[in-house]
Amino acid sequence: MSLSTAVLTLIMALSCALQFLAAGLAIRLIRSSGFFSAWILLACGFIVQGVRRFVALAHILEGQIQGDMSIEVFGLVISVFMLCGIIKFKPLFEEINHSRQALLEKQNKLSHANQELEAFVSTVSHDLRNPLTVIIGYAEHLRQVCASKLDKQELDCLREIESQGGKMTALMEDLLVLSRVGYVERPVEPEDTASIVKDVLEELGVQLAEGGITIQKADLPKLHVPETFLSEIFKNLIGNAIKYACKENASIEIGGERQGNSVRYFVRDHGPGIPEDETGRVFEMFYRGLSQKQSNGTGVGLAIVQKIAQLYGGRAWVEETDGGGSTFWVEMKEETDPGS
Repeated sequence: MSLSTAVLTLIMALSCALQFLAAGLAIRLIRSSGFFSAWILLACGFIVQGVRRFVALAHILEGQIQGDMSIEVFGLVISVFMLCGIIKFKPLFEEINHSRQALLEKQNKLSHANQELEAFVSTVSHDLRNPLTVIIGYAEHLRQVCASKLDKQELDCLREIESQGGKMTALMEDLLVLSRVGYVERPVEPEDTASIVKDVLEELGVQLAEGGITIQKADLPKLHVPETFLSEIFKNLIGNAIKYACKENASIEIGGERQGNSVRYFVRDHGPGIPEDETGRVFEMFYRGLSQKQSNGTGVGLAIVQKIAQLYGGRAWVEETDGGGSTFWVEMKEETDPGS
């Protein structure tokens, strides 16, 4: 065997070994990177190149073909660079995998903390509701039984106790609802939003009748979001429209539309509207605008609406109604095929 043939054989053998080594490293990176198909394809490419060089080396040793020294040297350099590239990638993917595991651990801790918080809020709400009920009951009883023995100021004090007790009870109920609003798996079948709104309107029927309020309903697209959450959204939006925006014989418009992968619902009133400087804050926890401070409320309802919308990839906002009033919009993403 000549010197050039020996050198060529050594170069091809080294290149072949580097190709198989690179394939092995690529396969080992599958677990740390998570990109299974990409690294399998890359490993297969290295294996094919290694086999090709091994077959060519066998033919050269048997004298069947003659190799090209320059091409094989160039191939060896490429193999070295590719192997170095994979070696450089390995720490990066190990760091990514470590970060992923740390993130999962933090998510588990956060989920556990949220469960504990929900249990705490539920317990506190239950423990406070009972004494509040007693306080409100006694105040009402004293006001009715002792009305002839008490002066106007004393009766007003009893009414204030009942009123403030009722507000605190409502606030606790709203906070309890808000604490329980966490992501729930989407239902397999889309919920019939029109039917849900119909049930909400029946529940609010007395208030609608007392105010002589009419409802105008447009199309309400179905959506893969739990029924309880959709009901909570419309209870808050329609209830707010009745409470803060509707005069006698007013109307409320309810509808929705589908835009690509999103579904939007709206509740529109023709009341006094919301001042422009308050529109960006009405969805904040406990925020109550100047117009709302004259009515009973907790300032939590719209925060619940916003939280539900965000849980399903959307948002809630308010716009001015043409001619006066407010239009509240709620948008949520539809992750499941609407046609299913």
